[in-house]
Amino acid sequence: MAANTNLQSQIIRLTKSILLRPVDSSRRPSAQFIAGKRSPFVFSGGIGLSWWYADDTFQAFDAVAALLIESSAEFMDCDIESVSNVVSRTLQEICLEKGLFDGDAVFLARHDTLFACRVAPVPLLADSILQEITAGLRKCMGRRCTVYTVPRFKVASFVVAGRSIRLISKNDEDAWQKLIDDGYLFDGWSPLHPQLGQKGSRTFSPPGDFECVLVAEENGTQRGARFSSILKYRKLAALLFATACERFPHKTHKAMARPYEFCVQFPHNSSADANITRSDCGPVIPYLASDVQLCPDDIASISEWYDRLDRCADEHRGRIDKAAHFVNRGINSDDIESYINYFVALDALFGQRGSVEASILKGVGALNLDVSLAEKVPWLFDLRNEIVHGGSRYISEWPKYKRYTQHFRSKPMDDVRDLAQSAMLRSPGIYAL
Repeated sequence: MAANTNLQSQIIRLTKSILLRPVDSSRRPSAQFIAGKRSPFVFSGGIGLSWWYADDTFQAFDAVAALLIESSAEFMDCDIESVSNVVSRTLQEICLEKGLFDGDAVFLARHDTLFACRVAPVPLLADSILQEITAGLRKCMGRRCTVYTVPRFKVASFVVAGRSIRLISKNDEDAWQKLIDDGYLFDGWSPLHPQLGQKGSRTFSPPGDFECVLVAEENGTQRGARFSSILKYRKLAALLFATACERFPHKTHKAMARPYEFCVQFPHNSSADANITRSDCGPVIPYLASDVQLCPDDIASISEWYDRLDRCADEHRGRIDKAAHFVNRGINSDDIESYINYFVALDALFGQRGSVEASILKGVGALNLDVSLAEKVPWLFDLRNEIVHGGSRYISEWPKYKRYTQHFRSKPMDDVRDLAQSAMLRSPGIYAL
């Protein structure tokens, strides 16, 4: 109820910030449009209006959008920009609506703001606008299947239960057929034939060979679905890479080949938007120097990781989710950027304001890691401080670098990666209720 009240308050705030006449006569309109709801199949005239926005109007648009997304699980895969556009379009459609506004007052700009032209009581006005926005948002939402191709990882197809994400082996035609049977429209695209249509357009094909695909299913706006899918990809990719590092420490070196940096979204047959979209997403998993074969036991351990994560309290689950995200960022970057991302992952897991180092040391101690790895933590934290405070431009410039490598017979980058990945893999088991 409180969230709905806040949302209605922000809607009223928004109508108060929309100006029907400019404060400065030389100022150009912020929006010019034909008012009212219009059919895309009918060409007809209408009433043209001009609006000017106050300094906080765009903030009000975003506030309404953010609260709407947070208010219901139905809209969790929508993005703020798309929802803001729906909010703006809705107000333009209903600003002359009888029972809500005085249409003549709006058209003739008899008052300074849209809010001042209301005829409905404020609670009814806010609730009616909210209902119209919600209806408009549902029209631009749809089920989408987002696909990202992964090289080098040879893994049997599996589904992460309850997460709407799966990995499909390139040669597993039956697993891909299940998506087709579920109603997704691929226009001939498949892992075995990653091209669209009979002419074989390569726009949606990865630049090189790959072994499997990550598939995420969402119901939301196009951008929102892509964002949610990439978050899921990064978590799963972090687990795949960390599992590979534990089993094959000498086979997980990154190659010079450029990692894949785009995903493809396919519509469901129930969606009004039937477009197939290619979007940049940045690298989700690096291109490794050699193939990595993960066995059924590895996949079982990944599934168990998700199960344990679900049994964690909300605070710990949120920390682990963010840690996995920054582990993935570390995997896909190099040198000090990679090093800092791994430390951000540790901070996300264990950090407390005012005592970051102490809390990370305490958290690492609870993981029961190898003694030699735990001994390295103070050194690694010293290097972290050196980088953060501008003392070193790259890792090997650290004054203690040579002492570290001679003493531990290992490199700081490899050790911080192992530490962050081990912490990520073991944390759900520690915090699960």
